[in-house]
Amino acid sequence: MNYCKNCGLPENYQGIHLDENGVCNFCHFYDKHRERLNDFEALEKEFCAHIEKAKEEAKRQGSKYDCLVGISGGKDSTYIVYQLKHTYGCRVLTFTLDNGFSTDYGKNNITNALEKLDVDYLRIVPRESLLRDYYTKSVKLMHNFCSVCFHLMHYYSYLIASQYKIPLIVNGRTQGQVLQGADHERGIEPFEFSHSLKEFEYQMFGRLVDKLDGYSCIDLLHGVKAEAISYFMYHDVSEQETIEFLEKAIGWVRPKAGVPHADCWAHALAEKMSLEKHGYPVRTGEMGVEVRRGRISKEEAAQILEKDREHYSEVDPELVQRFYDRIDNSAYKKKEA
Repeated sequence: MNYCKNCGLPENYQGIHLDENGVCNFCHFYDKHRERLNDFEALEKEFCAHIEKAKEEAKRQGSKYDCLVGISGGKDSTYIVYQLKHTYGCRVLTFTLDNGFSTDYGKNNITNALEKLDVDYLRIVPRESLLRDYYTKSVKLMHNFCSVCFHLMHYYSYLIASQYKIPLIVNGRTQGQVLQGADHERGIEPFEFSHSLKEFEYQMFGRLVDKLDGYSCIDLLHGVKAEAISYFMYHDVSEQETIEFLEKAIGWVRPKAGVPHADCWAHALAEKMSLEKHGYPVRTGEMGVEVRRGRISKEEAAQILEKDREHYSEVDPELVQRFYDRIDNSAYKKKEA
């Protein structure tokens, strides 16, 4: 298999094109915009401008809140809430989407964060039949279920923002997550901002959003407007810096043994599905961005991904059964038959 000679992405990565020199389209896009994407002094000023605009709009509409943040108990969302309240002086409303995959670790960190941060909080619990329907269809059709979590999380973000007249939704996507499939500026911060659910989801799902628009299975909340912005696109904060800050500031607890996505008990199955469907781990694209940014070498990225591959190639059968029991047991039985 061929790999991008710059970032190391494999030639079977979704949307990749290697030129005659073996360099991928994602690297070309990043190199074109490298200066802007790494000028964090200017980017932080852009972020401040969006914050001030949101405050003015919230005041104009008589809203109690300037911004909305979804929290899972993980480090990124917790860090963002702290910074928005204490550094930027925002009135923050937080919420959690309870999709049935939350771990005790995540729940305990949310409880601690809410106690220490003293912000208003909502817990959203979609009806069970809706969740089962979405997850079952997604696994059968796409061999994936993370896209459902993504859609529901941001669906409720826009719905809550509309109900509470909140002008700004702040999320915890990193540069790696935002730029992992970027070879154009449409929907990509800081070049273009989303003001609706459809605009926001275009960055993740591309033209699939247009194909699904209008079908009863997907509600894109037409008419609901709010700006979405990704905190870590504008702030150069490493994972280690985030963790150490939260440990000191609010007594946040890091996951044992560095387990990724410790707030979701089904993450291991998501990784296995990615290996089966695409042939590479979930964070392959993110590692490519980190290489382009000069944060790690191609060799270091390859070692991280190889560990992911080894770790998730086999998943505890009890966890697999628990997952299919959670969404629709018949789907697993048909798969095994």
